[in-house]
Amino acid sequence: MLNCRVYYAQAEYPRAIKTYIKLNDNASAVKKAKIRSAVEILINGSKIDTIRATEYDIDGYILSEMYKIDTSFGKTGKYLTRKNYYKYNNFKLLFEKIDSSSENPKKYNFKFDEFYNITEEKLFIMNKLVATYEYEYDDLSRLIESVLKDAVNDCKITETYVYDSYNNLVKVTERNKCIPGSDKPIETKYNYTYDKEYRILEKKTIGTSGEFKTETFTYTADGKPESAYEITGSNYYINRKYIYDNNGVRIKKSEVSGDITIESDILIKYDKNGNRISEEYFSPEGKLLYIYKFNYEYY
Repeated sequence: MLNCRVYYAQAEYPRAIKTYIKLNDNASAVKKAKIRSAVEILINGSKIDTIRATEYDIDGYILSEMYKIDTSFGKTGKYLTRKNYYKYNNFKLLFEKIDSSSENPKKYNFKFDEFYNITEEKLFIMNKLVATYEYEYDDLSRLIESVLKDAVNDCKITETYVYDSYNNLVKVTERNKCIPGSDKPIETKYNYTYDKEYRILEKKTIGTSGEFKTETFTYTADGKPESAYEITGSNYYINRKYIYDNNGVRIKKSEVSGDITIESDILIKYDKNGNRISEEYFSPEGKLLYIYKFNYEYY
């Protein structure tokens, strides 16, 4: 199944792991479905926009992606466009990424150790080295430290990572030497509660200044997300409930901020291979607001 907007319990990851190691988490599913390309189209009234286009190789790895981020309120179509290209070696390890989103493309080069862990990431702009990331791992191949060396400002930012017995990230500590007077460490903590199937039932995020977010999750008998409840601060929460049928899932969402409640209804449909073919967004009164459609080309 390709990525969808179902909100489910998941642990946090360091930036390098989330951005690069997990980039092709869906590769086996894409390969099995023999997908060459996927295009996501937003239909909002009479307006039609292509907001994402992804190309895959024969093994399901991403070769290129274009996606648009709507920066406007109410989806009026003020887009910020991103374009990325990826190259892999014979072991399917990412060795180069090119971000051509701006006039001055960014090129990222990567090195790996014998355990396929990223050990170095270099960022070039206009063929000039501007930053280097160095990564250190423990005996379980868990990333425990990343150091960003800013070649332009001659400074560095260090992050260290701590994990629980389930190998999930529980603490990130940042020390930023690139901002004068910012020697004080910034900590973000994550606390998880698990069930006997090792699924996350509750996740708490706590920032250095005391800001917090609590998320709780329940599951159906066959392990699908059943509900998700999110509390941020003292007067804001989001509640989601999932209803499944043979070829889709309906998400009932309530977003409450103080005395204001916003409700929405999302219907996601899948094809026989488990890939999304559409997402339909409705008002609380049942009026269709907009649709995402997904088109595929196959090998």
